Amino acid sequence: MAQLKLRVKKASSKNPATKQMGFVARVQTNGTAAFDDIVKEAGHNTTMHKAELRMAFELCIESVAEMLKQGYIVDLGPIGKLYPSCSAGWYEKEEDMKLSDVKPSLYYRAGEEVEAAIKSAKLTWAKGSEEEEEDDDTPSGGGDTPSGGGDEPGGGGDEPGADED
Repeated sequence: MAQLKLRVKKASSKNPATKQMGFVARVQTNGTAAFDDIVKEAGHNTTMHKAELRMAFELCIESVAEMLKQGYIVDLGPIGKLYPSCSAGWYEKEEDMKLSDVKPSLYYRAGEEVEAAIKSAKLTWAKGSEEEEEDDDTPSGGGDTPSGGGDEPGGGGDEPGADED
């Protein structure tokens, strides 16, 4: 498999803590893989009709959504896992933490191969940013967000605990 290449652009952003304007790096994606495109790709070299694949895929996705709504960790095989999660600030004393401070969220942990592909991606500047696309021999890696970042800043809550499986 060829090495993933990610184009990165510089975007102006306000620091949430200091409110100072500055810049952040954002991945410029190749677009969105639509449901129909995924079904078509999955059908290559099979005898299944695309309608059968589509129906099976839709049933699986509906089941994933239902399991998440019931509070289960959902293992999506090589894609990774989805976890119900929550985030809250840090408190020195247990009694200072209030349930109203806890915000529910969804956490995604990439599968090993997906995470390895993202973290080993070759980064280049996207055309049209301040610097034209250039090769950079410095090691590239993913961001420091738990969900891998993408076009959205930040992650999806606290990492899941030891209750995984």
